[in-house]
Amino acid sequence: MIKFNFNQSVGLPLDADLLTKVTQAYTLYSTLGALAGNFSIISGCTIAGSTVSDGVVFINGELYEFKGGILQSNVVIIEERTALEFEDNNEHDVIFNRYAQFGTGTTQYPWVDFKRVFETKNIPEALEAKGDKTTVTALEARIAALEALPDRTLPIGMVAIWGRPIGDIPKGWEPYEPLKGRIPIGLDSSVSPFDTLLSYGGSQTHTNTIAEMAEHDHDMPVDNKNAAGGGSEKTLNSGSNTYVKTKKAGGGQPYSIMNPYRVVHFIQYIG
Repeated sequence: MIKFNFNQSVGLPLDADLLTKVTQAYTLYSTLGALAGNFSIISGCTIAGSTVSDGVVFINGELYEFKGGILQSNVVIIEERTALEFEDNNEHDVIFNRYAQFGTGTTQYPWVDFKRVFETKNIPEALEAKGDKTTVTALEARIAALEALPDRTLPIGMVAIWGRPIGDIPKGWEPYEPLKGRIPIGLDSSVSPFDTLLSYGGSQTHTNTIAEMAEHDHDMPVDNKNAAGGGSEKTLNSGSNTYVKTKKAGGGQPYSIMNPYRVVHFIQYIG
């Protein structure tokens, strides 16, 4: 920081070096605008209808006086130079008056980019309002609800195998009752009875019919006991016909036709 003491009892040597130091001193204050950020409204610039009042703005590292006027879309920097006559009787630019105002130019800045800053003493209150616990709690609840939503990539009605206890079925699924005690078979529209979706069929056991038995015959014992013309002791007369009858065999019990299996749950996705 540069400090000056101009109140001296003798004449002050006012020269270019001293004035350069003065310029450096007040230039340091422009850096404070960086606390507010680029394109900040430091003061004034109040909008009233279609006009904007005078004020101070911070643009690209410099503080500028803002000259208000009719509200427009862009802001430009105006530089007015004042020349003074030097000892060599020539004029040179000495004063550069730079200020901001509405207008258009090669370099211009959208007015919508300018934001008003608030006093630093209000920062704690603003942070408290921004971090309102009720709002945070509500957001956390919404996030939890979103995380709990079922996977939208699974189609409703999908049936899956579940190899854990029924009580462990995840949310969004339920037991698929139509497959209890049954195995699934793929639809084949060219083969009956597999050509109708969700049709039932099959049995755990089967009892063969005569038509289903393999073609076969039996050897029949014959005893002629030296009788003329031979004969059989195993005959059955029925009217004028005589039949040969074997001893009964088999019990006619149903037998299992189950393939090797393992019992699981079938569950259906319901969303």
